[in-house]
Amino acid sequence: MMKNFKYMVLTASLLFLLPSCFQDLGQNPPFDYPEEPTPPPIGEDGQIFYMSFDDSYEDYQSLVEASPVGNPGFADGKSGQAYAGAANSYLTFSIANLAAPLSNDMTFGFWYKVNGNPDRAGIIVIGPVTAGAGDNAQNNRTSGIRIFRESAGTMQRIKANVGNGTADGWLDGGVNADIDPATADWCYITLTLTEGKALFYIDGEEVASNDLSQISWEGCDRMSIGSGAPRFTEWGHLSDNSLIDELRIFNKALTAEEIQELIARDSE
Repeated sequence: MMKNFKYMVLTASLLFLLPSCFQDLGQNPPFDYPEEPTPPPIGEDGQIFYMSFDDSYEDYQSLVEASPVGNPGFADGKSGQAYAGAANSYLTFSIANLAAPLSNDMTFGFWYKVNGNPDRAGIIVIGPVTAGAGDNAQNNRTSGIRIFRESAGTMQRIKANVGNGTADGWLDGGVNADIDPATADWCYITLTLTEGKALFYIDGEEVASNDLSQISWEGCDRMSIGSGAPRFTEWGHLSDNSLIDELRIFNKALTAEEIQELIARDSE
C-alpha cells in the first residue's frame, strides 16, 4: 500500500483545497456546484494513468476502476501485487476517463512476467471501433496501438503495432525482443510515440523502431489489459496468463534515460 500513499495524500490535499459548496448561502439554491466536472490531475512528470494492481483495478490518476471480464486476479508483483491473467479474462478501461487525451506524444510502460502458455496473447491493446461493425471488427490496425507476444521457437517475442490513420507500422525487434518463459523474471516493456516515430524498449534498451507519418487514435474508445480482446483476436492474441504490474501512461515520449530512471525507481 505504500506505493499508493502519495496518491492518497494528493487526493486528500485536493479535497481540502476545494471551495465549500456552502460558500454562497445567498444563492437559490444555496450551493456552489461547479458547472463542469473537475478533470483528474496529471502527474508532474506527465503521467495520465497509473494502475498499481494492489488488490484493485483502480487508476490512481482518475480514481476510476477498470472493468473486469471473466476472472482475472492478483499475484505477488514487482512491487506489491500484480495483475494475474487467466483464461478468457482481461480488463477494459474507457479512454474517456484518462486524465488527458491520447496524442502524438505518448509513453506506455509496465512490468511484465511472461507465461508462455498460451503461445501467443495480447498484452495492452487500444483499438478502434469500426463503422458498422463495432466490437465485432477484428484487427483494424489503422489507429491505436497493440502490444502483444508470439512464440519464437522456445522463446516469447514481444512486439508492438501502431496505426497511422491509413495503415500500420510494426515494431518487431527479432531476437532482441525474445524472452525465455522458462527462466523469465520481471522485465520492463515500454512503447514511446512521438510525431513521426515509434520506439519499443525492453528493460530500457531499444529493441525496435519505426518511422511513422503520423499517429492516429481515431475511433479508439477503450484500452484492453491482459488480452487482445475484443478487437485484436483474429490471429489468436487472446487472454494472457502472464503478470502485469505498475502500468503507466504518460502524455509525452520518455527518453531512454527517463525510462531507465523509472526502472530504477520501481526497483528500489
